[in-house]
Amino acid sequence: MPEVSYQLKIVLILTFGFSLASLFGYIAQRLKLSPILGFLLGGYLIGPFSPGFVANLELSEQLAEIGVILMLFGVGIHFKWQDLMKVKTIAIPGAILQTFFATVTGTYAVYQLGWPLESGIIIGIAIGVASTVVLVRILNDHQLLDTQEGHIAVGWLVVEDIMTVAVLILLPTFHKALYQGSISLFTILTSIGWVLLQFILLVLFMFTIGRRFVIFVLINVARLRSQELFTLTILALIFVIATSSALIFGTSIALGAFIAGMIIGQTVLRHQASANALPMKDAFAVIFFLTIGMLFNPQAIVENWVLFLIMLSIILIVKPLVAFILIKCYNYSNKIALTVAFALAQIGEFSFILAEESSKLNLLPAEGYDILIACALISIALNPLWFRLLSTYKKIPPVTEHTSDSDSWRAFKPKIKEKNQAIIVGYGPIGQTVAGVLEKEGYQTVIIDTNIDTISRLITENKQAVFGDASHPNILEGAQINRANLLIITAPELETALAIIPVARQLQPTIQILTRVQYIQDQEKLKSMDVKIVCNEQETCYAFSQAVFQLIV
Repeated sequence: MPEVSYQLKIVLILTFGFSLASLFGYIAQRLKLSPILGFLLGGYLIGPFSPGFVANLELSEQLAEIGVILMLFGVGIHFKWQDLMKVKTIAIPGAILQTFFATVTGTYAVYQLGWPLESGIIIGIAIGVASTVVLVRILNDHQLLDTQEGHIAVGWLVVEDIMTVAVLILLPTFHKALYQGSISLFTILTSIGWVLLQFILLVLFMFTIGRRFVIFVLINVARLRSQELFTLTILALIFVIATSSALIFGTSIALGAFIAGMIIGQTVLRHQASANALPMKDAFAVIFFLTIGMLFNPQAIVENWVLFLIMLSIILIVKPLVAFILIKCYNYSNKIALTVAFALAQIGEFSFILAEESSKLNLLPAEGYDILIACALISIALNPLWFRLLSTYKKIPPVTEHTSDSDSWRAFKPKIKEKNQAIIVGYGPIGQTVAGVLEKEGYQTVIIDTNIDTISRLITENKQAVFGDASHPNILEGAQINRANLLIITAPELETALAIIPVARQLQPTIQILTRVQYIQDQEKLKSMDVKIVCNEQETCYAFSQAVFQLIV
């Protein structure tokens, strides 16, 4: 291929990378495997160790850094101490002990094969942490995310993520201790103490002054109701916090992005912030996995096949076995123990991030990197197969396709739950009237609105409310649509209803929907969508509330 300009090299990375990632991601999805597997394979095909087009690796790594920042932001924004505390008695000791066993076993094996001790420690830690993306996806596909085993698995993984972030913080210290000619205990402890002090100062600053600044900026931007400006502000804050953490406090950019996510995740704007950053995060996360695939050299597996088999055995046998035994020690059922054990029998993005950062610091040779990638490829591919086997014997409900009959809304009855729940989109006069009717009938209401002041007021009144655009899945999930019986759309614009209804149906196929339209002719476009319609030209707030009442009695 003739020499191309610097700008065109970036375009070629995106052209070939996204095309192959889409193709192989689609194939993986059709085979009910993780799309990450397809992304890694796509990256290998544009890398230097496969024939054909070779993408510019240096540029790919720079783009992948953006992926790391946005992925860590995503982990931070969804991180909740409350969720971890619910399962702390099993998740915290379980994650620590399982990671310890995996690290010790991996380190011993690597060291016995003649590798440096520091490489053994890095590989051991890397195979000890599972993939958040793979775990959440597999639990969600089998409708286990909101079960007891799902909560334990996610809490367990949160602890592993925290430990990995701590390791990422200490990697530069570890590198200095090894390569500055002195590795005395005093030097190591001093370096660790300085890093921890910088980290504490960063946390204190960000969760006091920084947090107030972030909230002030986001709320004032949200009041303008400009999606473009809100998205731009979110991205600006992520990168400013991440970069400042590295330049001012000496921590890693990844840690700064994680803290940025935690701060924004504590605000009422978190759902919309996540929804707006999600497309960017997904795109650059794909580039991150493509870059990992580009660096994969299969020859390293042939030359180090003994180490490869040992590492794979630790991931597929030792990790799940330790998890199973630990969970059984807490008197949980076999089903819960097996589910959590199988869910953790893989490695993914955090292992890659740790390996990449270690390689930059010369703590991990290229062969170790290749072995980790190969182990990830196989463990990610096998993970759904373990769950299929588990579902056969333990009757875990598999993911199913849902359809709805466009003429059957009258036959629909809300599911009987501990407390019926309704989501109301828009809290103007009609939304307030409908909320009053539903609450009198014993419904728990969740309000979605794009007016930040309205949402803030509702939250201060101890009402459930979510800021954001209800056409985004993140917003509806934040409003707990999976638990809702009713969805009430009070906005009169037809485009609003057409954007929200398909997303709501995909997330909760059995939910009853009542929507408002401005003109009679708009009803034709909604008749096939299994909704009850109230037309603003003929009916008032009273008629709207009567329509709601007819649905719930």
